[in-house]
Amino acid sequence: MKMWKLASALLVIGAQPAAAELVPIAFAPPVGRDLVYHIEQSRIVEGQKSRFSATRSLRFERVGQAYLLHATLRTIDSDAPAAATQSWRAALTPLVGVEMGFRVDATGKIVGLDDMEKVWGSVEQGLARMMTGFAPDSAQYRAAGAVQALFAGLPPEGRLALLAGEYQPLFLFAGGEVEDDAVGRGVRTMAGSPLGRPVSVEGLLRLEAREGGRFQLEERLAGNGVQLVARYALSTHSGMVEHQTRDLTLGAKSLVETRDLREGDAS
Repeated sequence: MKMWKLASALLVIGAQPAAAELVPIAFAPPVGRDLVYHIEQSRIVEGQKSRFSATRSLRFERVGQAYLLHATLRTIDSDAPAAATQSWRAALTPLVGVEMGFRVDATGKIVGLDDMEKVWGSVEQGLARMMTGFAPDSAQYRAAGAVQALFAGLPPEGRLALLAGEYQPLFLFAGGEVEDDAVGRGVRTMAGSPLGRPVSVEGLLRLEAREGGRFQLEERLAGNGVQLVARYALSTHSGMVEHQTRDLTLGAKSLVETRDLREGDAS
């Protein structure tokens, strides 16, 4: 009888699915190398497919057990109708050419910005100069004024979040783990985009393939009418996302975004 119970227990154990392998993602950015970070969005504006792009230069420096990320927005560009780009240009143009030094901890989290007051002062001055070129009753002036009011109301942590917002996605998986499992891992997050207000979405993140020094991951999320499919090429050497595509739909609206990180000089 005892032998039968033991055999039954072994059968039950053998029938359990194997536990997913947890693959640690170490953060080891390429120190001392010039990098180019390009972001491009495509969406319909006033009935036509329009492009919005921004190119940044990056360089990492080792500081003790952490890192300093030197980052500068170099160029922005769009082929959308001028009226549709006013707020976008007002928010980004003052950042062009402003050098920033983000403090990044050993897990890939941006925890601070060197010379915050100096950087923020440069941004505010750039916006003020931009506004002097617009007539006070123009749409451009009103758009820039709205951005100026937004900037003025931000506390220090809000300023850091704004300035670091486009860089943190590079470190999305750094310092964490990826599950090598066919089922995938449950994900719940907020989907924010130019399509509308941020909404709660959930779904699965799966490791699709291992190719050389990269993991190919796919994320499928949905909620509140939003459908989001994101694909990542994650470097197993640096722990950084080297390529990302994001396809987001909200009703009849859609957005396609790509992010690419490569070696090179963006200046």
